[in-house]
Amino acid sequence: MTWLSDCYSKPPPRSLKVGSEVIGIAGISEIVGVALENFDAPDEDVKQVLLTELKKRNYVPSSEEKAYLKSLWKEFEKVREVHRESVEETHQGIPRNEIPWFPKIDVSRCEGCSSCVEFCSQNVFAFFEGKSQVVRPQNCIVGKSSCRDFCPDNAISFPTRSQLKETLSELKCKLSQG
Repeated sequence: MTWLSDCYSKPPPRSLKVGSEVIGIAGISEIVGVALENFDAPDEDVKQVLLTELKKRNYVPSSEEKAYLKSLWKEFEKVREVHRESVEETHQGIPRNEIPWFPKIDVSRCEGCSSCVEFCSQNVFAFFEGKSQVVRPQNCIVGKSSCRDFCPDNAISFPTRSQLKETLSELKCKLSQG
């Protein structure tokens, strides 16, 4: 099938298998792109973004929403994994391992509920000996601190935004001097 690119400006749809049918989805890259802006949010929130964006660009029968979302979610998970890998390597061109942005747990406050372990999609935390611990600090997404809000014991802390901004400026300057 040849698209009439000279007279039709809308890009061709990509297809997803929805149930047993292959369905063309308009704007799938944009849909996934918007969802990627929220990729560290809880999965249910991201799924809602995907469905909302899908329905903005495509007709989705209400009886088929779950099937469409299931197929779109599979596509999103593939893209999210690639995105995660690139996010982990650098931030604003700075090697991630040089940026001191990760949570710290005050063990005297941690009651061992493991909310942070369950919440964090980056696998930064693990649960050992009745307490949460930071085991993969470099997996933490620079500038994100959502896990702090999920800790009922207020045991999670991060550097301040001003400290982060100053550190990033210093690292950028250091890299540019080379």
